[in-house]
Amino acid sequence: MKSFALRGMLAVACAGLLAGPVRAAEEEAQQRVLPTLLIKGEIVSVDTADPSANLLKVKDRYGFETPIYLTPETKIAQGEQALAAADLKTGTAVEVEYNFDINTAKRHAVNVSLSVPATQAAAPMAPAMGSAQAPGAMPAMPAAPAMAPEQVMTPAAAPAVPAAPAGPAAAPEASTTPKQPAATTTQ
Repeated sequence: MKSFALRGMLAVACAGLLAGPVRAAEEEAQQRVLPTLLIKGEIVSVDTADPSANLLKVKDRYGFETPIYLTPETKIAQGEQALAAADLKTGTAVEVEYNFDINTAKRHAVNVSLSVPATQAAAPMAPAMGSAQAPGAMPAMPAAPAMAPEQVMTPAAAPAVPAAPAGPAAAPEASTTPKQPAATTTQ
């Protein structure tokens, strides 16, 4: 009976010694930084039913839809303006930086960047009418003048190009004078 109790105590002690390295390995795996991946595409859908992890589906240029979870730590922005997950609209061009968790096989978004609409992006660059031109700036190019209808050439009005003659007469004439060999001198 003493032997059985001694073996039991020995088993518990060994399990305690082995549990330390296993626990340390688990903590190390949690602290390991996952690589950040990038996907560019178009928003297909946003599921905001679960507030702890919203689901964003992005279609890439190949047509493949990728589900990515939006966590409370995910940063969503359009240019410099911060947005919420509810502001994401279907069909919007987007770039998503995410981490892939190999334990759960899920993608978790780190940053979501919506493209800035062309009207907002071009507005700061267009000068106001009547404003002074900035020093060193290139002058605006004038629009090309429109062509009058009589100036436009149609295929029928195009000048005719003479056709090349067919047959043996079209080949260039070969020279009939024999070539003389080059003079060689020996000394």
